[in-house]
Amino acid sequence: MKIWILGHYAVSPDSPGITRHYDIAAELIKHGHRVSIFSSSFDHTTRRDDRLQGKQNYQKQNINGVEFIWIKTSPYYGGNDWRRVINMLSYTLRVIPLGVRCKERPDVVLASSPHPFAGLAGYILAKVKRAQFVFEVCDLWPETFVEVGGYSNRSPIVKLLRVLEKFLYKRATKIVAVMPNATDYITTKCGIPKEKIVYIPNGVNPDFFHDTISKMPEDLSEIISGLKSKGKVLVGYTGNHGMADSLSTLIEVAKLFQDKELVNIHFLLVGDGPDKKTLLEKAKGYCLNNVTFYNPIPKRAIPDLLGAIDIAILTKRKTDLYKYGISFCKLFDYLICEKPIVWAVDSINNPVAEANCGITVPPEDPEAIAKAILDLCRLNDRERHEMGMRGYDYVIKYHSTPVLAKKLLDSIMPCR
Repeated sequence: MKIWILGHYAVSPDSPGITRHYDIAAELIKHGHRVSIFSSSFDHTTRRDDRLQGKQNYQKQNINGVEFIWIKTSPYYGGNDWRRVINMLSYTLRVIPLGVRCKERPDVVLASSPHPFAGLAGYILAKVKRAQFVFEVCDLWPETFVEVGGYSNRSPIVKLLRVLEKFLYKRATKIVAVMPNATDYITTKCGIPKEKIVYIPNGVNPDFFHDTISKMPEDLSEIISGLKSKGKVLVGYTGNHGMADSLSTLIEVAKLFQDKELVNIHFLLVGDGPDKKTLLEKAKGYCLNNVTFYNPIPKRAIPDLLGAIDIAILTKRKTDLYKYGISFCKLFDYLICEKPIVWAVDSINNPVAEANCGITVPPEDPEAIAKAILDLCRLNDRERHEMGMRGYDYVIKYHSTPVLAKKLLDSIMPCR
């Protein structure tokens, strides 16, 4: 089959960010299928646009057999304001004519929704090209606006997005849900038959994590080496620094440790996002010397980074949104790198508890998170290794790319 993936924020392993679509595309290619990924040239993580030259509106690039089509979109450099909305709309309005002009006819158009406008573009292109329309739901829009963003259900924006959401669900041949209980939301709130939905979570490419030879940036390696030489236990976080990530709670934990003179524990936060400036100011205001911030690094360097830390941590705000479940990419990176994990998330599913590879605590609770970190520090090397290995076995069984790609193929092949 020829498969088009519309992934606005899709990236290759040479960049920071989520490589779900690249990983699945690479696996589909192994099965003899041809895959093109239509993505934005403006990088959502780094806020840079260095993929196009001069006045180019798009550029094709073959990355290890996966064809990326980078599309020029409107930039945004601040937080989640109106400029990001313009960026979303510009992607949608430019990918449609580009796809229509393309001479080839895909068999499947899979449109991924961190935002539903990409879904609308996917539907239009599938209609024009007489292809299957598969709608992948990574975020529940507009439910995320309501639960996390504080929007009212009576908001005109929310009402408009609900209409678009149901429109796309009804017209999709198949709906791919990334969260385990999103099926309940889609069936009960949107009236979509359950058999139309397939659960395909995020995961990891085992070959990538085993074979990668890319090292983390030299200055980051020097920072870590310096901390290790002082006997520090490194508690690491990678990824977005946004409102939903509750990283301000980690700053409070660091303050607790510093106030209690527990000087052997150090926090390393690698990534970027709209809340990073506030977090830096908060840490500076507390005069913390046990927290280090570092910019995003390419996905290829993540295994090297995670190999150097002792404990991984994942925090989120307390919200009803997670009653539909979670599927955080960084979690699966932690698992395959055999890290013991502190899980401060209140969600309907809990992979850390299922795998017995860490400690679960309530979200936004600095005292509980601090205790969990200390409990993991008290384990000996063998106990921490065994805990990490349980996480590794779990992710290979349920969240490896070959397993996920096969599930996608099984769900779309019968429709041909």
